[in-house]
Amino acid sequence: MTRAPKTPLPETIVDPSDRTQADPAETKRLRLQRWGALTIWAALTSIWFARRGGYSWHYFVHGSALLFDGASGGAPTGGMHIYADYPQLQIGPVSFVVAQGLRHMGPANGLYAAEIFMTGLGLVALHVIERIAAASRPEAIGDRRWHHTMLVGGAPFMIGWTDLSVAYAHLDDVLALIFALVALWSVAAGLPALTGVCLGLSVDAKPWSLVFLPMILALPRRAWHYAAAWTTLVVMLGWLPFVAADFHTVAAASQFTITNERDSALRALGVGDPVTPRWDRAAQIALACLLGAEAVRRRRWPALILLGVGARVALDPGVYGYYTAGVLLGALLWDLVGSGLWMPIWTVASGAVLAATPLLISDAALRGQMRLSLVIAFTCALLFGPTASSTHTPATDNRLATLR
Repeated sequence: MTRAPKTPLPETIVDPSDRTQADPAETKRLRLQRWGALTIWAALTSIWFARRGGYSWHYFVHGSALLFDGASGGAPTGGMHIYADYPQLQIGPVSFVVAQGLRHMGPANGLYAAEIFMTGLGLVALHVIERIAAASRPEAIGDRRWHHTMLVGGAPFMIGWTDLSVAYAHLDDVLALIFALVALWSVAAGLPALTGVCLGLSVDAKPWSLVFLPMILALPRRAWHYAAAWTTLVVMLGWLPFVAADFHTVAAASQFTITNERDSALRALGVGDPVTPRWDRAAQIALACLLGAEAVRRRRWPALILLGVGARVALDPGVYGYYTAGVLLGALLWDLVGSGLWMPIWTVASGAVLAATPLLISDAALRGQMRLSLVIAFTCALLFGPTASSTHTPATDNRLATLR
């Protein structure tokens, strides 16, 4: 297989008639200013959320201890039976491995180290988005409007991300989203093996990452089997040992349910079950794959993360605040790489609907309708609205489609 060369951030060739283009020195200055501002903003939002931080960190401490040390005091075994014995731990093994290292780093069972680590990954996510733009829309990096869009859209994104990384400390969602984003970068760079490995690691971090499988279809047709094989191998390495040790692991996902909240998008769809319906998780994955396949067919692969997370939000009985980070990540990626509108429309709109409406609207049913309407709106926009005409995938770029 011929590996595509790394894509450097391009130097700008300035057209004197185009006032939106910056020269190389100005591009460098804009990048430094943007990264400085977003880094400071990430620190400030982290401090804000740290006042009530680490809401869910105990699950990762408890789960990693069960996995590596086993249970004590007559409790269910744990170890390789952890998912069968504790079905409420809907957290992938990769997340427990990372948590095992973090919980020994500093006080509060490693909470502060974990919060810093996860918040840093939010800045990494912004860098990966920039690399995706460099690989698929290199001319955009030299445009002043791209930098402004990243700055304006990056601010609400980091609010949502630090809510996830500090307030909730949901390590599994953080890892699942980061691996999925790197997988999408590897699609843009023409690296099918890396796409498969990262997708597999995302599923090993949190099973709902199966919603990102359509990324494989965005690769050249002859590269699908490379990515699919690597995805399958990594997922099996992560989950098969637990299934082999205790076959009840397979049923653990269906055993665990959560309350179907009054303001969920699922209720807005008319599903009145008090808890998670048995068909719900499979329906989320199926819907995400259908939407993702259609996006690929329309050459709108930058929409894949937002469409996958949107399918989850639309069919999920929960309304947890940490879902917002995934929506904002996908929205920012689309605003910067896919839409070509030079405005972070969907990043700002998603943040407003998901974060602000719970504070402003007391009617639970109306909040659920707004969540559902947001997902329907951005799904239609991503599939049928304007797109950046210069965005390409390896399938449409001869430099990246040479596989043997």
